[in-house]
Amino acid sequence: MSDLNVNGSPNELDDIKRMFSDYQKKSQTQGSKRKSREEILAKYFVPRKTKETFRILPPKPGRKRIEEAFFHVVPTLTAGGKKRHGTVIYCPAHNDPKVPKMGLDGKPVTDQNGNPVLVPAPCPLCAKHKKILATQDQSIKGIKKEKMNETQLAINEKNKKIFAEANGWEAKKFYILRGIDRGVEKDGVKFWRFKHNYKNQGTLDKLLPVLEQYTATQKADYASATDGTDLSILMTDSEFNGHVYKAISAILFNGKSPLHGDSIMARSWLEDDITWRDIFKPKQAPGMPPYEFLEAVANGTNPYWDDIDQNNKHWVFPGRPDLEEAANTRNRNLDADSEEDFEQASDLDEEYPRVTISNITESKVGTYQDDVVNVGAAALAATPNTVQSPEPQSSASDGAPGSGDYEDLPF
Repeated sequence: MSDLNVNGSPNELDDIKRMFSDYQKKSQTQGSKRKSREEILAKYFVPRKTKETFRILPPKPGRKRIEEAFFHVVPTLTAGGKKRHGTVIYCPAHNDPKVPKMGLDGKPVTDQNGNPVLVPAPCPLCAKHKKILATQDQSIKGIKKEKMNETQLAINEKNKKIFAEANGWEAKKFYILRGIDRGVEKDGVKFWRFKHNYKNQGTLDKLLPVLEQYTATQKADYASATDGTDLSILMTDSEFNGHVYKAISAILFNGKSPLHGDSIMARSWLEDDITWRDIFKPKQAPGMPPYEFLEAVANGTNPYWDDIDQNNKHWVFPGRPDLEEAANTRNRNLDADSEEDFEQASDLDEEYPRVTISNITESKVGTYQDDVVNVGAAALAATPNTVQSPEPQSSASDGAPGSGDYEDLPF
């Protein structure tokens, strides 16, 4: 093995940097398997300041530049038993691989060729959406509103309310970008998640023209590690229903620049295998796996970490004293699965304007198709959208009022 000279050659210095980088990676992976609250927050890109700078990373092999994922935005119980609206929860039906359909005999259903029939992974929140929507009165299906009698108009109004309620439980589309927050490069790869805007006035609608313009004028890939560009995100204060929140006023590109002046640092970012699934995970609680947690959310009885009394922080499991005792026994034994081990960063509290029958149609809700029919769709299509609620764009997604950094996180 050659000795390192006093000054150190460029190659030797690169070796030292690489060794240090590898050491940092190993230190991170050899620690606790669960990410701490701080580690999760460090992987969020949440534009809050007047100006933020973000660099989109090139996609990993087999991945899209802008990925799509689906999350439910629903009410949940929180500290003190209070109901919090707009909790964002991972949807297994839309995000997970399909699973074999099971028959009444408990065996997989097969097609005519003997292959298993695959269906979306079970999701209690999707099931609740379908169950509510199925209560619509089918008798007015296909009848235009102007041809309805008084009885049918009353049915139509009731169907509209049912559709609006069901929509509140349906999974919503979000977009996710992988990149670097220039303000805190030490955090490494981050993920910028924002929701789809049904009026084409969201973050993606501001971003895509900028990326297209950069590609056309600079003749380069905006995500290139050598000829890509940093994005300047300009924020402004906006108000909706008495809430002041940060909204994106403009997105600009800054011209060609390398990902980083240090090739070792740039390579560490490019080779980082972390994905959005490592951050926006299915929600769970001690002794309660994700599926059961979703069932509890659907029933309005989800467990929560109650920290109102700082001297008596504990888990609350409505209707499940057995799980509550077990969870809090572990706490007392200092072998606890604390709140931050289970409250995932995907549990963002997003107080954007409630989606109503006036600003959404069935055809605009995601891409997932099922066999439930909205019998009021024809009538709704003929009804003008008289209510145009502003669609604020917040740091966490398109539309979460908030004044403090990360105040929309449930920690």
